[in-house]
Amino acid sequence: MHIDLPAALRERLHAIRWFALAAVSALIAGGLIAAVIARAPTQPLVWMVAFLVLVTGVAQMVLALGQGLLPEHLPSARWRAGEWWLFNLGNLGVIVGTLRTQPLCVTVGTALFIASLVAFYLGVRGGKAGLLLHAFRTVLVVVCAGACVGLALSLGGLRV
Repeated sequence: MHIDLPAALRERLHAIRWFALAAVSALIAGGLIAAVIARAPTQPLVWMVAFLVLVTGVAQMVLALGQGLLPEHLPSARWRAGEWWLFNLGNLGVIVGTLRTQPLCVTVGTALFIASLVAFYLGVRGGKAGLLLHAFRTVLVVVCAGACVGLALSLGGLRV
């Protein structure tokens, strides 16, 4: 089935393809890991599945769609690549650091992740003020707050 999309929409969706690929990969990985550990789940692995699905998958897709569709002008390809690396390396650092109980790794991962959220915020500059832009910024704030809480729990020695 072939759907003809307007050229401007095709360009915007093409611009977020790497975010979409990473997000869908995280969702699939989360589902597969959940299936594998279902008979003997452990708290860290269940946390990892939730993180993969909710943060690396869903949040990444929402943020990418927002940035791809909301601003008047798309951020440059270099800007988007930087966001992608910050977001995904940050997630990797948080996951590895949490599973291996390495607070420094969690801290660095969280810092990279928060830097990516700032970049996403800046990437929608010039977007028309409206409900979708406010919703996008609300998602950024909620995700950032969650990252800060997660870091505090990790540094406090609590297992998530």
